[in-house]
Amino acid sequence: MKHSFEIEIRQAAEGGELHGVMLTEGRAASGGRAELFAPGSVQWPSEGVEIAPGHKLPSETRAHPVRQRDGSLTLRTRATDALRAAVQAGRRFMSVEFHALEERTTAGGVREILKAYAVRAALVPNPEYDVTAAEIRSKRGRRVWL
Repeated sequence: MKHSFEIEIRQAAEGGELHGVMLTEGRAASGGRAELFAPGSVQWPSEGVEIAPGHKLPSETRAHPVRQRDGSLTLRTRATDALRAAVQAGRRFMSVEFHALEERTTAGGVREILKAYAVRAALVPNPEYDVTAAEIRSKRGRRVWL
């Protein structure tokens, strides 16, 4: 299963970081699917999730998601050349690959994922879920849009 969220690349001393919202628990999909991840439902490997510049492309790096108060799972990782090229080509969203370990369908027909294991996120141009704007930040904090 795959879900999408927008990302950004920020300048850093090491040459840049990819920042993004991997997933937002408790928020319904906006791209057509009748589903949501229950709050606290998502787990991931201890070594972090793989990050790829697109589906069916090799992973470039790993990232450790951080659960925020609003239910979003944010991440940041080194912006490799392939990840930068993907963002510049318009892949400004993240599509999460996961295994549903426990789920139910509500009386209204919504698939509620109660327990999921997220293993990989790929950059994509069209999101199933919408979240933030993609940008590159210089060291001075000035925004440079892709």
